[in-house]
Amino acid sequence: MSINSNDLLVFVKKNLILTICIALSSVLLVTIYLRSGLTDELQAEVQQKSDEGKRYHANLANASQLTSELQTVIEANRIVRDRAVNPDDLARNLQYFYRIEAETGVSYTDLRQLGGAGSSASGAKRPASAYVSVPYTISVHGDFTKIINFLRNVEQGAHFYRLNGLVAAGKSSDITLSLNIDLFGQP
Repeated sequence: MSINSNDLLVFVKKNLILTICIALSSVLLVTIYLRSGLTDELQAEVQQKSDEGKRYHANLANASQLTSELQTVIEANRIVRDRAVNPDDLARNLQYFYRIEAETGVSYTDLRQLGGAGSSASGAKRPASAYVSVPYTISVHGDFTKIINFLRNVEQGAHFYRLNGLVAAGKSSDITLSLNIDLFGQP
């Protein structure tokens, strides 16, 4: 039995609803098959857009505080800048240490600022940065109480510092203390 086009046309006319349902189902199945691969990609895109939206929302919520936070940062930078030494102002920098000497009663056996502005103790040029280290070598002489007071005054002083090395020698009534420190300086 062979089916020709006339027999097929007669079958379609007799079963019009069935034929339309089969054609529509075929189209839907093909569409579902072709679109099923896109589901994961679309879900990933939706997740990405959702995360981006949450980030924008958080940025907008935090933006209301930016002005006050900026003022806080500007004030903190001003305080840090005021506490930094000028590496080229040797007299003022040494005067800072002489004030500590007068307050604590120790006596300096050696007080030197090493290197110039923007250089290390060895004299090599440093890379440009927001702040530089201004190295000092200090030797002080005094009793134990005076030496401790000297260290406390340096620690709580007007300038930020970093202690690089410390050597103490002597007895409690006669101590010699040698320090290598860096003061926080402006470039």
